[in-house]
Amino acid sequence: MSFIFFSFLFNQFFDGKFLRANILKPRDSAYYYDVRKYNFRIFLPMDNGYFSCKEIISLKSNILTDTLSFHFVNLICDSVKLENRAQNFTYENNYLKIQLDRNLMPNESIDLEIYYHRESNAPNLGFYFYRRSGNTLHNIAYTCTEPYDSKYWFACFDEPWEKAEKGVFFEIICPDSYFACANGILDSIKENQGLKIYFWSHSYPIATYLIHFACSRYATFSHWYYNSPEDSFEIKYFIWPEDSLRAINSFNNVPLMIQFFSDTNMYGRFPFEKYGMDAVYPFMWGGMEHQTITTIHRQWVTQGSEGGIAHELAHQWWGDMVTCFTFADIWLNEGFATYSDALYLGFRNGRDYFKNLMNQRAQYYFTEDASYRRPLYNPPLEHLFDYGHTYCKASWILHMLRYLMNDTSFSERGIFFRGLRVYKDSFAYKNANTEDLKRILSQVSGINLDRFFEEWIYQAGYPKYIIYFSFQGNQVNLTVSQNNGNNAPEVFVMPISFKFNLVEGETVITVINDTNPQNYSFYLFSQPISLIFDPENWLLKQAQVVSLNEEEHQKLKKINLLNLFVKKEELMKKDYEIYQRDGRKIKAKNLNKGIYFLKVKNTYKKIYVLN
Repeated sequence: MSFIFFSFLFNQFFDGKFLRANILKPRDSAYYYDVRKYNFRIFLPMDNGYFSCKEIISLKSNILTDTLSFHFVNLICDSVKLENRAQNFTYENNYLKIQLDRNLMPNESIDLEIYYHRESNAPNLGFYFYRRSGNTLHNIAYTCTEPYDSKYWFACFDEPWEKAEKGVFFEIICPDSYFACANGILDSIKENQGLKIYFWSHSYPIATYLIHFACSRYATFSHWYYNSPEDSFEIKYFIWPEDSLRAINSFNNVPLMIQFFSDTNMYGRFPFEKYGMDAVYPFMWGGMEHQTITTIHRQWVTQGSEGGIAHELAHQWWGDMVTCFTFADIWLNEGFATYSDALYLGFRNGRDYFKNLMNQRAQYYFTEDASYRRPLYNPPLEHLFDYGHTYCKASWILHMLRYLMNDTSFSERGIFFRGLRVYKDSFAYKNANTEDLKRILSQVSGINLDRFFEEWIYQAGYPKYIIYFSFQGNQVNLTVSQNNGNNAPEVFVMPISFKFNLVEGETVITVINDTNPQNYSFYLFSQPISLIFDPENWLLKQAQVVSLNEEEHQKLKKINLLNLFVKKEELMKKDYEIYQRDGRKIKAKNLNKGIYFLKVKNTYKKIYVLN
């Protein structure tokens, strides 16, 4: 799901995943059963927030036990049955605890029936109901639960790694003027005394937070996507009738998006039996990638959001088919989808658009990092969906992995994408973590990625390069330093590239930057005129390029200290303590070009003042 705060970005919403700071995280509990399938028979009156449900949890016991426990919050359990016999239950600490009247044997499979309801005055969490009012054109009910809100509308084991391996089934009963949609295929609709019953089934493994239904006065229309003339699936949309014409325009390119992502050189075949979108309002997010049926903000219908729609579609591969093992690995879900929508928009609008979009997202990360620096991996729950880190930096991680694997063609897909397909096939309909991705890409590329993952994912920050250079005839002298700040690696070990514009032509040289600072010298076939650092924009970085004369550069090499060259005007901005080499203190305004000592936090740094 793309959970960022609901906002506009490049005139469109991005998938918005919102997280409450006081979110309830499930307690650690013994994992003593496997959920096979969730089956719901739900009655929705659609005039308030009440619903009642008969839930059947098909599960397999992993141990000998006579108790079962499920996450269950703000709901009222009416009864529990096993084999048509009533079972005792209690409600403790947000758990529904069931005392069975017999032991379950290891590997025994059962169908447990839980009858419960939600009161109309329960808070809008997990399940949302809104009456017709203002821009809410019709009464509407829907679920949206990432990361841990499924427990607010059904009994479950609410962790992403507990996938119901045989899927989910819905029987949704509502007034006959309403249309109910859910995961999977609409098997049938029945009518009975002013009510309609919608039967939806989905047989693929599914995580709790991807289970979804919605109900309103929906109109529908469909596209069909053809894998071949004999092989197709439906793309079904649910929108309010008033938005039908605008939806046709806003959703026009969804088949093209599927074609782009499902290319054999990209991610491969669409992973489920159908796709679709249901539009809801009010909605505090932009979009949520419920399996086979993305939920979107109504404004994506009325104003369009090609990037947001592409992002949620990409989640069907990355997040739904291959799901992060825990939310410590949420960057896998969101980084993949964010990079995917950038690739699609680049395909639609050109390479320069793609570069600009990636750079804009880098700026979001830099701004966020400046206020709160943290590793990408295992964010605090209240920062789980920070846009700058979980989305923007994560997408840049994939971009740089592609660079490391030398898959740098804009128009072709090579070894990096082959690695993604191997990763996808290895964990299809299962869960994966950060180490799984590292292992697969290392195996496919033959590159040891341990240090890259350690620096970029498990540690915080990013490189801030200072590039000093001088030209002498055909010779180039370079000194590369990194000033990465606190709580970041001293050096991000990466290949770095320089493009030299020459009197006759141009050339690009790539070197490994693995110490800080580091000196390089090159003899070029023609006299250099200028240089560009990272000319194809493969690195998440900030960079300053400083031109020196040969005398200054030789002094730099001798002193060989980080942050050597400082402009006088910068020193005058703060009340620094500056000392001459004989130990006498001097004011910044009196400095001449030369070597001084700068006192910073009771330590002294040797600096060279440029002016």
